[in-house]
Amino acid sequence: MEKSLDLKLISGEFNPIDAKEILINLVNDKLNFHVRKNFSSTIRFGAPDENSAQRITELNGELRNIMEFFDQMDMANGSFSINATIELRSIETKEQNI
Repeated sequence: MEKSLDLKLISGEFNPIDAKEILINLVNDKLNFHVRKNFSSTIRFGAPDENSAQRITELNGELRNIMEFFDQMDMANGSFSINATIELRSIETKEQNI
């Protein structure tokens, strides 16, 4: 049976400084998760976690995109709408033959 959950993580209008801070902190938290996971894998297994290493690269790119976006904005005026929903879905896995 498939189970699902939708989480409204961010929903609202924010001034430019708060919008930038929210997005940077969100990406940094995810980045730190993968840095720790990659480090743990290296210590425990002698090799980096390939998925985490890839996500670190991707998330660093997203941080650059956020910084560039806000660098081009007039930070004195206006506000930004940010909406982020997390969709959590269970996935049935097939048993593997060993």
